[in-house]
Amino acid sequence: MNLQKDTGITREAPLEEQSICITCGLCCDCTLFLNAWLNPGERGHLPEKIEQASFRDGDKEYFRLPCKYFSEQCTIYDRKRPYVCGSYRCQLLRDFAGGKISMDDALELVREAKGMRREIIEEYCRIYGKSEAINFREIMTELGKIRKPDPGEGAMSADHEHLLARCNIFEALLIKHF
Repeated sequence: MNLQKDTGITREAPLEEQSICITCGLCCDCTLFLNAWLNPGERGHLPEKIEQASFRDGDKEYFRLPCKYFSEQCTIYDRKRPYVCGSYRCQLLRDFAGGKISMDDALELVREAKGMRREIIEEYCRIYGKSEAINFREIMTELGKIRKPDPGEGAMSADHEHLLARCNIFEALLIKHF
């Protein structure tokens, strides 16, 4: 999954949207995407940590997420950054811009999503005895490696099944709003 730019969108988010973006960051921290799309010619002209995380796949260029300039919020929001950082519009921003959701409700959805993600990460660490930092996409990858037992082998643990259900609910929230 890659964060890609929307064509025809300006680089800078409108001022009223910026507080939603700065508060959220789900597109920066590896909750929504594993990589972010770079425009042709951007590599070589990006902030150092993004350059270090950049790579080419065929004729397309990306940088790996989570962004090293994201720490609860973007630390370079007011400086030069990749085009995609100012042009990406999640569904929440489109709904806000279209008057379908208020600022307060948008910020509440962000808080809800971040809280759900935190709880999922905590539950994963508790169930699997992990203590190192892990992001939502890494959890999804790890859970995907755990195969369902064959008939007669016994069932998956109730904790594991509960975590999978919570991940599915969270994914549904992400798909609908982000």
